[in-house]
Amino acid sequence: MTPGQSEAEFTVLYRSHYAAVRSYASVCVPHSEVDDIVSDTFLVAWRRFADMPDDWARGWLIGVARNVVRSRNRKLRRATNFVEQLINLRPDGVTKLQGEDLSVEDIDAFKRAFGKLKPNDQEMLLLAGPYGLPTDEIALAFGVKPNAVGVRLHRARTRLREAYAAQMSDGGEAA
Repeated sequence: MTPGQSEAEFTVLYRSHYAAVRSYASVCVPHSEVDDIVSDTFLVAWRRFADMPDDWARGWLIGVARNVVRSRNRKLRRATNFVEQLINLRPDGVTKLQGEDLSVEDIDAFKRAFGKLKPNDQEMLLLAGPYGLPTDEIALAFGVKPNAVGVRLHRARTRLREAYAAQMSDGGEAA
């Protein structure tokens, strides 16, 4: 098959199944994200065009769209979990956040505090936090024993709390 033929065939596929993929996406995600889901779906279809079953193209495309939506939802869950973990890391003596949202100032202070940590502390906190790796996998990534990860995480969290408290007591001023 020549590149021109595959492009023409893909165009026919796109025109034939665009409405079905868009309809599926519109049920699964907010209206503002439908176009992203559809475009990501057809990007995968273009890359894997040779693997697509001729008789079941619409079902295959819906399956791809489903995977794109699931991937999007996983990313949203990770982001939400990370923000919740940020709230839990906030020192008790500074202020409470039950029922409150993080302000821009809170986030900026946290970023500055996080930036003051050593790269190994930052990486370990990220692997344990938003990436959700269990202790055994973090140990493998760092080439240490799982018990060492627990100790290092505890110390990194303590240093982060202290750096954050210092940021908040300095009035959030960048140092």
